[in-house]
Amino acid sequence: MNKIITLFLTLLFAQSKLCAQDDLDKFQRMGDEFNASHNYESAIDVYERLLFFGDDARSKQIYLPLARAYTSIGQFDLAANHYTNAYNNQTVDTIRYEILFESALNYMMDKDTSLAYSELLNIPESKISFRIYNKLQMMLGALDYKSGRYASAKDHFLRITVLSHTDKQAIESLFKQSAKINRRYNPTMVEWMSIIPGLGNAWCGYYEESANAIVLTGALVLLYVDVSLKYKIIDGLITVFPWFNRYYRGGIKKSYKLAVLKRETEQNKLYNSLLRLVPPLN
Repeated sequence: MNKIITLFLTLLFAQSKLCAQDDLDKFQRMGDEFNASHNYESAIDVYERLLFFGDDARSKQIYLPLARAYTSIGQFDLAANHYTNAYNNQTVDTIRYEILFESALNYMMDKDTSLAYSELLNIPESKISFRIYNKLQMMLGALDYKSGRYASAKDHFLRITVLSHTDKQAIESLFKQSAKINRRYNPTMVEWMSIIPGLGNAWCGYYEESANAIVLTGALVLLYVDVSLKYKIIDGLITVFPWFNRYYRGGIKKSYKLAVLKRETEQNKLYNSLLRLVPPLN
């Protein structure tokens, strides 16, 4: 069905090459309607054909909505190209800054923090409006938080000028909680704790995983003892110990991964609380 729609659109656009500008305007409105109704793939089909069949003036109008549509379906690389085109073809500074914010967010969603930083560094911290300045501080703070640069993240959030004294105190409190989370769920510490089966998992709140580790390693120990008593110690070492060693060491490694997951989960909760403290900056 999508191929049929694509072919139909191609024929229409080919015909529109000979038609008035109004026809292309209709197609652009069609793409905008698809975008507004979250039918992003259809919007992309229309926009891409407008880029092919339209002129430079038309393309300049399409780059940004096309980038947004690609971001919405998770095609971040294609979105990045069109954000760049939109930025390079825009002459109004305030709009250029907004494009950079969106482009940085696109990179953040793609988990490419280095390119997100590079976009934001194109925005000066002086000679800009308070709204742009505050938005820049929030974006830099969010990037630093996600990158584990908590001290720098806190500085950026506290620079937001529209925050009240109470808001700033709440931010200070959240960052203190963040430091506690990093200490409590230190993966290396949890890994060492897991020398005692199940202890590290219980420390992180994974009680079911902890119980499984205790039961499994305990059962293997009992089996080793039983085999050694019935036969010989060497028989227990040959038949049972490799299984015990495999699950025991595997449990220690798993506890490290679970600690990383727990720390990330708790930090994400604080991150969301942090963003809720910042009033709308649009």
